[in-house]
Amino acid sequence: MTRGGKVLSVIVVVLLGLWGCARGPVGPSAQAERIHTLETKCSKLEDDYRSVAGARDQASKQVDALKAERARLQKDLAEKQRERDALRQQVANCTSERDNLQLRCDRMKKGLQNLLGQDDAMLPTPAPTTTSNNNTAPILPTQS
Repeated sequence: MTRGGKVLSVIVVVLLGLWGCARGPVGPSAQAERIHTLETKCSKLEDDYRSVAGARDQASKQVDALKAERARLQKDLAEKQRERDALRQQVANCTSERDNLQLRCDRMKKGLQNLLGQDDAMLPTPAPTTTSNNNTAPILPTQS
């Protein structure tokens, strides 16, 4: 055999050895162990699925409860907005009424002042009285 053939046969033997080692044991106990491992993994995944499904159902119930509460709050909001609008209308009416009454009071006040002025104009003017008191002198403050 030539040198190339020897090298090729060594490489083939090494590759077959690695392939055999990589496969693992072929016996029935290895198969049973592999089946047991897969069954354990499967049961764990089923438990995880049940817990996730329960959490999903609980989250779904919470979503439904939140939707119902949101609808109730929107209804309350609409009712409160109607009440607010009604109160704003009442305030506007009261303000308008107050302004009208204030205007009427101002007119009545001016009318009464005009009547009093007319009445005062009709009164006779009293004659001026003069009193002469020459003996009194004004008192000046003294400085100390």
